[in-house]
Amino acid sequence: MSRIASGWIGTMGLAFIAGCSSTGSNAAKSNDAGTTTPLVHIDRSHLADVGTANPLDYSDPNLWVCRPGIDPNPCYGAHGELDATELLPDGTTQLVRHQRADKPKFDCFYVYPTVYLSGSGNETNLSDITYVLDALMAQGARMSELCEVYAPLYRQVVITPTTASTTLADASSTASNADAGGAGLLSGPAASIALGDVRGAFQYYLDHFNNGRKFVLMGHSQGSGMLIGMMQKDVDPVSDVRARMMSALLIGGGATIAQSQDVNGTFKNIPTCNAPGDTGCMVAYSSFDSANPPGANALFGRAPSGFEVACTDPATLAGNSGPFAESYFPTHIANPLLAATNPHMPDPGTAFLLYKGVFTGKCTYDGVFSYLSVTLDEPANDPRGVPPYHTAAEALGFGLHVVDWAMPMRDLIETVSKQATASGL
Repeated sequence: MSRIASGWIGTMGLAFIAGCSSTGSNAAKSNDAGTTTPLVHIDRSHLADVGTANPLDYSDPNLWVCRPGIDPNPCYGAHGELDATELLPDGTTQLVRHQRADKPKFDCFYVYPTVYLSGSGNETNLSDITYVLDALMAQGARMSELCEVYAPLYRQVVITPTTASTTLADASSTASNADAGGAGLLSGPAASIALGDVRGAFQYYLDHFNNGRKFVLMGHSQGSGMLIGMMQKDVDPVSDVRARMMSALLIGGGATIAQSQDVNGTFKNIPTCNAPGDTGCMVAYSSFDSANPPGANALFGRAPSGFEVACTDPATLAGNSGPFAESYFPTHIANPLLAATNPHMPDPGTAFLLYKGVFTGKCTYDGVFSYLSVTLDEPANDPRGVPPYHTAAEALGFGLHVVDWAMPMRDLIETVSKQATASGL
């Protein structure tokens, strides 16, 4: 069994794979005319060194981790890749299986965060997606219960955590300068290549897959930064594309707004989402533990004078006045630098642990930092134990960056669901 399968699927997932046949959810599908369209089997061996000299050709299905018509498509969760073991307050557990949308009415375009944390320049080996799956499955893939997920590979900027913690540059100030040689982590020639890939993938999506459908943009960290750079050129000033954008989940990426406004920072025409069902807007925040708020070494939440980093509370946008509804934490992480420092329990046989109602969040602005302050609200001696949400990155000024998506996952899904309803979908 490959490292990808053994790391992400777990024992229940292995059982699902063993029982799959040509009639499973990854089988060839019939189109409206009744003819069968075979799935493209993915083989990325030719992507071991794509170099940096030429643009990537996104007509190659192997450059997509998720999109219709490829096998495997991990975002479908057909083999247990998104199933969870729910830890119940009485100390028992139950299996929660992922159910992807049948004939989804809109799309989600996802760009993963920095997953290559050793080295420099651009990552040019796109043949092994193990580390990409760490992020994709813990973030955008779960949205497949609402939408068709498109997730391209790109030659991202390799960033070491120690470099990030000493540079103190957020994605919002650098992404807009990525192709202009601006200062910061996401700047210069390497960032220009990464941004060019994301722009190329999005344009290919618009030209060949979109067909006028509404879409949601989704990212995290460097992925959000690259989406910001792409949106400033290809969405914010382009009215017909902007009209199709239901929302943009620019999480952990440092998008800014003018102080006392909900726009006129990173974007001129895309405001923050403020209420359930708001569309054409962005969902953005960087999270910190309320017991350990951002300090002098904080990498996220700080904006230039006259601006503040956008913060939107996912629970508020989901119409939820209580704690975050459901939090999902992966049980296997291939990259040890992203693993939890307080793992909770032995392998439960599913890809995720599910906790309900254990975190609350509140957008906070202290005059310097704007962030989502998150509090763990479990009762004393709760048999579920402390969720595995702490990572070594906290000590480097990252706060709860690694689990930005994980803690309010259900509220993010419900936010998008309400936006789809408001859009008539």
